[in-house]
Amino acid sequence: MKYSKMYVYSARVFYLEKMIMQHEAILYSLDPKIKLSQLQEFTDYATNKYSKLKEWIEKNDIWAMMSSDWDFHFKFLPVRPRIHIFYYMGDISLLNKKMLGIVWPRKMSSYGKQVIDALFLSSQAYDITTISGMAEGVDQYCHQLSREYTLPTIAVLGWGLGRYLKRQEGRLIEQIVASGGLVISEYKLWEKPTQYTFPQRNRLIAWLADILFLPEAWEKSGSLITVDCAIAMKKPVYATPNSIFTPTSAGILPYIEKGDVQIVYTIPKFLSTHFTSKNIQSRTKPAIILTKQEQSLVSVFSRDRGSSIQELVNTTGFSVEELIQLLTMLEIKGVIEQASPGEYVVK
Repeated sequence: MKYSKMYVYSARVFYLEKMIMQHEAILYSLDPKIKLSQLQEFTDYATNKYSKLKEWIEKNDIWAMMSSDWDFHFKFLPVRPRIHIFYYMGDISLLNKKMLGIVWPRKMSSYGKQVIDALFLSSQAYDITTISGMAEGVDQYCHQLSREYTLPTIAVLGWGLGRYLKRQEGRLIEQIVASGGLVISEYKLWEKPTQYTFPQRNRLIAWLADILFLPEAWEKSGSLITVDCAIAMKKPVYATPNSIFTPTSAGILPYIEKGDVQIVYTIPKFLSTHFTSKNIQSRTKPAIILTKQEQSLVSVFSRDRGSSIQELVNTTGFSVEELIQLLTMLEIKGVIEQASPGEYVVK
C-alpha cells in the first residue's frame, strides 16, 4: 500500500502536536490561576518549576488528552459539564471496552461485601472491565478485587492525580497501572477536593460505564448521585434486593419501587446477559498474514515496555516514513497498539 506525502506530513504533524499538547497540559497544572483559554499566552513560559514538573510527569508516565486533540476519546464528548482536559496513567484503550460501573456506600455492610465477593468470583469468566471511584474503603476494594481476579479496572479520581500519588493511594494506583488498568482525573494535578469534585467524578463514572451496579445504598448516599446520572443517561442500573429494615438499602429501595433500578436475583445470569464469556472469545481466530517487513518490525518490539518510533528507527534502519506506513498496517491488522502516544506494544 502506498501513502501520499500528505499522509506522512500529517503523521509528523500529529506527533509534533502531541508534544505541544503535553507542554500545554503541564502548564495548565503548573499554576492554579492559568485557565485553558490562556494557554496560548504561556507558550514560551519556562522555569525551573516547569522543568521539574515535566520530569516528574515523564517519570510517572502521566499523559493528558485535551478536547482539541483529534483523538480525544469519543466517550468524553457528550459529558456535561464538558471535559476540556483529563490526565491519565495506564492503558487508555480500556475506554473502548464494555464497562461495569460499581458504586456503593463507603461504609459497607457484611451483606454488601458478600454480594461484591460473589460478583467478582463469577465475573472472572467474562470479558469485563470494572470502573469505580477510588474512594477509601469500598471503591478501593473494587479495584483490589479486580486485580485479584485479573479484570481490567478503571479508577476515576475525585481530585488531582498528583495529590493521589503523594498519598497512600499512590501505591494502589501503581498496582492498577502495572496490572493493565487505567487511572483518570479531569482535575489539575495538584487540585484539592471540594464539595463539587466528587459529584463531578460520580457523573463521569455514570457516563463511562455501560452498566451500573450497586449492592446497596444508604438514604442520601453519594452513590445515588451516580445512579441519578446513569438513569438520566438511560443507562441500565442494577441492585440486589435486601431487607426493608436494613438502613444500608434504604436509599436504593425507592428506585427499585419506581422501576428505575432493576433487581439482580442471580449474579451469573446478570453477567451472562450483559457480558461476553471468555470461552467464546478464546475460539481460534483466523491467521494474520504479515509481509516480511512487518514480520521483521514485530520481532524487535519489546512486549514489556513498548517501543517508541525513535527507538524503532535506531533499531531497524527503517526511515520514519516507512515506519509510519508499517505501524499503521500492523495496527489495522490488530498486531500492535499504542500503549501511549507514540509508543507501541504487541497485543
